[in-house]
This record gives sequence, C-alpha cells and structure tokens, in this order.
Amino acid sequence: MSDEKNERVLHTRIPESLDKELKDKASSLGMSVSNLVRNILNNAIDLVEDVISDSGRVARTARANRQPGEGFAPGPPLIIGWQQLVLQRNAVCDGCNEILPRGADAAVAVTELPSPRLILCIPCMEAQTHEP
Repeated sequence: MSDEKNERVLHTRIPESLDKELKDKASSLGMSVSNLVRNILNNAIDLVEDVISDSGRVARTARANRQPGEGFAPGPPLIIGWQQLVLQRNAVCDGCNEILPRGADAAVAVTELPSPRLILCIPCMEAQTHEP
C-alpha cells in the first residue's frame, strides 16, 4: 500500500472526543492526522482478516478433532491454572471479547480434561485468579 498514490479522500463524521484523541495521538507521534488514520485503517483491516482467518482455522481444527457424535465435555472445564504467554496468532479474550493481536501478552487455561482452549487477556486472567 505504501507505493500506491493516495488518490481517494474518505469523508466521515466523528465525535469531537475522537477528533481530539486523533489529533493528540498524531501530535505525540509527530505525524499528520491523515497519516495516522490511514495507518490505523490499514492495520485494522489486516487485524480483522487475521482474526477471521485464525477463527476459521480454529473451527476447522475443532471439527476435525472430534469423533462423530462426540462433543466437548459438558459444563465449564476444570481449570488447574493459567499459563501466561505471548500470542503467536491473533486471538479473542474469552473473558471480555477483546481482540488480542499477535505479540500481545495473554494467558491460556491449563485444564484437567480435554476441552476447548480458553484464552484470557492479562486483566481478565488477573481478575479470574484474584476472585474470592
């Protein structure tokens, strides 16, 4: 995309608070608002494509690993603990539904029995482990 000439203009209405946030962020990065928004849009499209691709792969793997008529263990998995890690692929937090991009810190559930893999962002994992 960086070699393409920017010939199109996108007009959109945004709240004043977002306008201020974009201007502040662009200023702190030493770039124009236009370049910041262009970079955000490019990265967002790539992230969404990666999440969709990864989600499809997860669903296909889950279907392929089950025997006909077999489902996952009923009820919530018995979690032994949480292992913190750096994501190699995009994921979605099972706690707050936040998109977790590749390279983000996260935690994966270690379970007693085979079950769908649970992934949490660090704040959700900390909330989970510090519950009374």
